[in-house]
Amino acid sequence: MAGAAQAAPEASFSPKAYDPVKTELVLNLVVTCTDPVRPGPEGASKDGERTEIWPIIGGRFDGPNIHGTVEAGGADLPVLCPDGVGVVDAFYRLRTDDGQIIAIHNKGLAYPINGGRDYKYRLSPEFIAPKGRYDWLNKSIFVATLVYPVPKGMELAKGPHQNDRSIQVLRLN
Repeated sequence: MAGAAQAAPEASFSPKAYDPVKTELVLNLVVTCTDPVRPGPEGASKDGERTEIWPIIGGRFDGPNIHGTVEAGGADLPVLCPDGVGVVDAFYRLRTDDGQIIAIHNKGLAYPINGGRDYKYRLSPEFIAPKGRYDWLNKSIFVATLVYPVPKGMELAKGPHQNDRSIQVLRLN
């Protein structure tokens, strides 16, 4: 038939990875918290139930190109969403060995494992770094794992009212 449009060939979408993502270790953190503080008689908030605030009192971090301490004054404010999903929500500051302050906002999910006896944590940290040597932190995407309790030999907590979290941060390339 003259002038009839020919059908376009169907697109083929295969599960092939065209530009595979690789990861690169950026840093390992140990964040020290005190016992949790209760925010009030009820933990209801607009995004779920927040019954604990874990004050961050210090820590340390090390990576191939970055080292320093965790500044006191941040907090981990976990939330239990109405659908039962646990969310990590922590904001704190890092001080590099050369005196730069970098803010980190760690958000992620807590997945129950081992029949709900334990949790696996996966985070998506976001950094706010000054221009200069650490500006690359502002221009990358990161994923992280949180391990609690921390692996043997990495403990920093002193006394029964302190506890540590170990966080390994990876950059997506």
